[in-house]
Amino acid sequence: MAAKGDEVDLESEYQPTFINVEGPRWEKFGYALIGGSTCIMLFQAIGFGPSWVWKEADDISTVLFTFELFVRIFEKGYLFCTEQEKNWNFFDSLVVAISIFSMAISAKAAADAGAANGHGSTANNAAMNKMKALRTLRLLRLLRLFRIFRGIEKALRF
Repeated sequence: MAAKGDEVDLESEYQPTFINVEGPRWEKFGYALIGGSTCIMLFQAIGFGPSWVWKEADDISTVLFTFELFVRIFEKGYLFCTEQEKNWNFFDSLVVAISIFSMAISAKAAADAGAANGHGSTANNAAMNKMKALRTLRLLRLLRLFRIFRGIEKALRF
């Protein structure tokens, strides 16, 4: 059942089964993920602290975003592709796919570097450059914050 405190609109097409993915708690969880991921990418970019910490934190945030996406797909079923938010859902799916692809390239590059015993190959450098481009694309997650502005607009209309 949906968590207590999450209001359910009985006339809505979407009816929560386990988690209300349209409720305020789930929305706050999503925004916390976006904010945390943004901080992680910022700290990676400026070189704050050991890079392995931010790499691990980035991988964890990718797993959490993937979890969040799969829960929404499971909860909404076909509505995920047909509701008014379908464009945002497609966008979220694209960003998660980019993140997973980036994580896979990073893991392969690390494995190749380990196999080369630190002799840095050109192929490894090319893979790392591709990964940097993919990480830049993940900044698109910030566009999800525009949902907040639409929510504020609705609240101000009464």
